Amino acid sequence: MQFSALLVSLLLTTAAVAKKNGTEPVSEARQCKEIKGLSALVELAGNSTKLDKVTKNNATKIAEIQAKASAAAPMLQTLQSNTTLMSACAVIDASEIETNLCQETFMLQRFVKFAANTTAVASATKNNATKIANIELKASDAASKLKTLTSNSTLQAACPAVMQKDECQAMKSLMKFVAVANNQTKLDKAAKGNTTKEDEIKAKAVTAQDKLTAMQGNATFVAACDALDKNSEKGTETGSSTASTSSTAVKSAAFILKGSSAAGLMGSTMAVVFVGMLML
Repeated sequence: MQFSALLVSLLLTTAAVAKKNGTEPVSEARQCKEIKGLSALVELAGNSTKLDKVTKNNATKIAEIQAKASAAAPMLQTLQSNTTLMSACAVIDASEIETNLCQETFMLQRFVKFAANTTAVASATKNNATKIANIELKASDAASKLKTLTSNSTLQAACPAVMQKDECQAMKSLMKFVAVANNQTKLDKAAKGNTTKEDEIKAKAVTAQDKLTAMQGNATFVAACDALDKNSEKGTETGSSTASTSSTAVKSAAFILKGSSAAGLMGSTMAVVFVGMLML
């Protein structure tokens, strides 16, 4: 993990808590996230081995993290002393674990399906024998993990709802991507003046629009997504989400475009696997 990314994340978490003045209402979910972030910061500062690794033994960065952790510790203690909040966090954490396990199930299912499709594997790897062998090896491990996850009836009973939420989010992402492709200003920003990239985004937007149209044509699915949005709005804080939509959409377009780069795709076996799975 890059030090800069980790440090920025930790500092933002600390700053978020530091800004609370006791009068601004904060959701339990937000407070639980703050507890996780602060706990991670304090734990990191107290683990010299991890600290040395993350900072690459940079004394200045180590001192900076330790100072932030020292300031965060009292805030963490205050939050953790709230037994009602901690009980709520336990429920939220359990839900997050369940969601993560369901998403892992979905990913493993797609991977196992991909690995069993020799045509898709050959196409994704360009018939590279080494990469094909790696995929076969990973597929065996994936099948074993998948068997364990699917044998958990309680977990699997919760997964359809998780799948619905993921698919609704996918629809939103497609909407944002298509919006970027249809807005010349946003398109110019995403392509950075590269006409080839611009053409690639437009071409991908055609496929994205087809998928989006199919999703939106399912009235039951759309109604379920609307219901999820309404429930989500009740438990989330308002903020700069509207302002960040454009930026997020442009980044999504740039990410999708980067994912289509031949050099980027073939950089690792996992990248090849991911792209191959998208073919299915």
